[in-house]
Amino acid sequence: MSYSTINTWKSIMNTGNHKELINIIHDNATFHSPVVFTPQEGKNKVIKYLSSAVEIFKERNFHYTDNIITDNIRFYAEFKARFNKIEVNGIDFIKCENNLIKEFKVFLRPVKGIEAVWKEMKKKLVQYDSNLSQ
Repeated sequence: MSYSTINTWKSIMNTGNHKELINIIHDNATFHSPVVFTPQEGKNKVIKYLSSAVEIFKERNFHYTDNIITDNIRFYAEFKARFNKIEVNGIDFIKCENNLIKEFKVFLRPVKGIEAVWKEMKKKLVQYDSNLSQ
């Protein structure tokens, strides 16, 4: 794994600038949402979901609290954020291939936090789609 890929991802989350996603997402990437049953496959879909997530978390006091890199291709990072009065805890699991993010899974808790995140994600995903059609 290229540490620069993970550092770029962390920078995207810290700055809210998701334009760099195109440079770190694998063409055959897969995103696993904590609320959508089917995996989102392909670079464009993964960028859509991650861009939307970056947007909703940038004003929510998002920060990584701990991380583990294993066998040079897997990265686990625990994070916290606040949606109104709800503290959301989560884990990002990122698997890289050829220095690009190939798989991204998000785990969230508590249930009220999942609901708050999903409510905001739905809005951003619709907005993302409408911006593409313009």
